[in-house]
Amino acid sequence: MAFVSRRGFLETGAALAALSACRQTTAAKAPPTKWTDAVSQAKAVAEGKTQPAALVEAAIRRLESVNGKINAVKFPNLERAREIAANGVKGPLAGVPTLIKDNVHQKGLPYTQGCRALAATVADETDAYPAAIETAGFVSIGRSTLPEFGITATTEPLLTGVTRNPWNLDHSTGGSSGGSAAAVAAGVVPVAHANDGGGSIRIPASCCGLVGLKPSRRRMAGDAASPDIATHLGVEGCVSRTVRDTAAWFHATQAKGEGAAFAEAPLVTGPAKDRLRVGLRLNHPSGGLPHEEVQRVFGEASALLQKLGHKVKDVPAPYKGDVVIPAFMALWESGAGQAVAEITKMAPGVDPSTILEPLTLTMAAQAATYTPEQMQVSTAALDEAMASYRAQFKDIDIYMTPVLGQPAAPIGYIAPTIPWPEQRARLIAYAGFTGVENVAGVPSIGLPIGESKDGIPIGIQFATAPGGEARLLALAYELERELLWYDRRPGVWAGEI
Repeated sequence: MAFVSRRGFLETGAALAALSACRQTTAAKAPPTKWTDAVSQAKAVAEGKTQPAALVEAAIRRLESVNGKINAVKFPNLERAREIAANGVKGPLAGVPTLIKDNVHQKGLPYTQGCRALAATVADETDAYPAAIETAGFVSIGRSTLPEFGITATTEPLLTGVTRNPWNLDHSTGGSSGGSAAAVAAGVVPVAHANDGGGSIRIPASCCGLVGLKPSRRRMAGDAASPDIATHLGVEGCVSRTVRDTAAWFHATQAKGEGAAFAEAPLVTGPAKDRLRVGLRLNHPSGGLPHEEVQRVFGEASALLQKLGHKVKDVPAPYKGDVVIPAFMALWESGAGQAVAEITKMAPGVDPSTILEPLTLTMAAQAATYTPEQMQVSTAALDEAMASYRAQFKDIDIYMTPVLGQPAAPIGYIAPTIPWPEQRARLIAYAGFTGVENVAGVPSIGLPIGESKDGIPIGIQFATAPGGEARLLALAYELERELLWYDRRPGVWAGEI
C-alpha cells in the first residue's frame, strides 16, 4: 500500500511522544516519496531525514495539482509558508504542512468566513487557537474553504465556489470544514484545522472518509474560559486520515496549565484494554430511520464492536428530539440573524442580496419572527438536553449514532441559493444527528467505518462524557486497526506527488 508499512505504522505509534522541539536548518532535503501522515513527517524532521521546507514544497505541489478539481483553498499563503519553514520551526509537529480554516484570524491573511461582504477583509491579529497550531510546529499553506459563516452542512459558498469531494466530484464535502476535509482526503496535507458548532468537523469527516474529533467544550486552547452552557456550541479541532494524527493534533493544541478547564489529556498512542458499554441509537432525532446504506454501515460498526468484546445495546435518545431540534434550529437561525445584522451595519445602503446568500438572509428572516420569550424557551430546552445527554453516561461509556442521514449529498442538494423554508426539513433530515453533542458539550468522533455502494465514505459517530477524548481516541485506534481506512484512496489523489 502507498503508505508506511503496517509494522512501521504501529512501531511509530508512540513516536510523537519522543519528538522534541529543535532548530531547523534552511537546507531542504528531499521529502518522503510516498504519502506519510503528520506523525511520520514530524519524526522524519526530528531525525534529520527531511526538513520543513521540503515538506512544505511537497504540499504546495500537491495543492497545485488537485486544487483546480476540488477547490479546497481559495486563499493560499505559499510565500508566507515558505518563509516560516525556511526560518526554522519548533514544536512537537515541527514542519508538518497544514491548512487553517477561513473563519479564524491569522494576522495579515484573509478572513472572509466564506462571505462576499468580507472578501477584502484581512485579519490584524491572530486568534489563540491558530497561534496554538503554529506553536505546535505546523506550517499552514492556505486558508481552507467553508460555507458562508459556516451555517450549513455543505461547502458551496458564492464567494469561493463549490468545494468538491475527492471521492466523487459531483458530491458534497460536507460542511462547514469542507475545504480542510477535501484537501486531507486528496492527500494534499495529512491533517488540517477544522471547527465544529453543530457537526462541522464530523460531517466533512464522514463525507470524505476521515477521522474527525469534536473535543469537549472548553477543552482546546483559547476556549478554556468560556462558560459551560448549552448555547456555547463551537469548538476547535482537525480532520485527518489517521487516528494518531488527530491524537497528536489534539494533544498539542489542547488548553494546558493554569486556567485550563480540564486536566491535561495524555497523548493517546494506541487502543486500550478496557471493554466498553456502547449504547446504540440508529434512529434520527426526529424518530425516522436514516438511508438504508447508513443503516448497513451502522450495523457493521455494531458487529465489529461486539467482535472486539465491547458490550452493545440499543438505547433511547437521551433527549426529546421533537423539542430539541426546533430549539437548536432557533439558536442556529438567530446566529444567522446576528451575522446579517453585523454585515448590514458594516455596509449601510448596500443591497444585502448582493453581499449575503439567500440561505443566510432567509434564516435571519425566520429568526426575526421569534420573541424573546420564545428564545428563552428554546434555551431552557437546550439546557435540559445538555443535562439529560450527560446523565446517560452513568449507564454507558459510549453513545453511537450515524453522522449523517444519508451518504454525502449531491452538489446543490442543500445549496445556499435555496431559501431556508425550502430546505429546512431536508437539511435537518440530512444533518440532524450531530448538533446535540455541541449542545451537551461532550466530545464525539466521526470515524470512516464504511462506504456506499458507489464508494462514497460513510461515517459513524461515537460520543462520551465531557473530558473523555482519550477514551474516544483509544476506541478509534482499535477500530482503525481492524479497518485500515487510511489505506483507502479517492479518485482525486495527490498523495504520491
